[in-house]
Amino acid sequence: MHFKSYLFFSMAIIFSQVATAGSFSDTFQGSPKLYINLYAFAADVDGSINQGHIRYDVDQPFKETVKELDSAFMVHADISKGLWGFYTDKQTVKTSQNKHALQLPVALNTKLNQDRYGIYYQAYISSETAQNNQPRLIVEPTAGIHHTEAKATLSVLNQSVKADQSWDEFFWGTRFKYNFNSPWNLASEITFGTENTVSAHAYAGYRIPVMNRYINLRAGYRYLEQDYKSGNFHWDIIQKGPVIGINLPIF
Repeated sequence: MHFKSYLFFSMAIIFSQVATAGSFSDTFQGSPKLYINLYAFAADVDGSINQGHIRYDVDQPFKETVKELDSAFMVHADISKGLWGFYTDKQTVKTSQNKHALQLPVALNTKLNQDRYGIYYQAYISSETAQNNQPRLIVEPTAGIHHTEAKATLSVLNQSVKADQSWDEFFWGTRFKYNFNSPWNLASEITFGTENTVSAHAYAGYRIPVMNRYINLRAGYRYLEQDYKSGNFHWDIIQKGPVIGINLPIF
């Protein structure tokens, strides 16, 4: 199915829900809300990176990534008004490593940027409330753009191969939120991209009152699978592992 067909199909699902909610302006009723989520993704990485005739197999547990980590930055921002919301998620990870393959010294430097920009609509909100006037169940269809920038330099003896690729893909999926009659809550999301990307995560959270607001401490599991090909470049990588974070209400 063509990119535009995916877009029209997903937007049709969202707007069909809007049609049942009354006039379009009614869906924006309410005060704006902004949340910032700082998190750490302890990912095990598996797969391969191919550039021309050079292939590098990746089988790296998180404990090895930490040893070779140069820098990392991960943040998620979510702003909403009424039933609509917009979010952005950014991950930047730089690593460098020196290993041996077939008795030859191998040096690999990588930089991976993952950016997501999406919108969502609260298509279903349960009338039953949990703690602190939070709806018990919320279902949010979502769609957006996923940008990946992958840079890698592989050096063997006096030969060096550089791979520098970036691509954008449309994604769509659904988010779920569930609030218990206690500070505990659950959240999950699954999305599918047009360039064979699958992203899924699930969290358990615990709200703590701080100065008339609630900070949500979260822990869970995240899975990201990418299989992207362009010319003689092939990025076939799976990242999976636990996630911890803190969700901060700004206003």
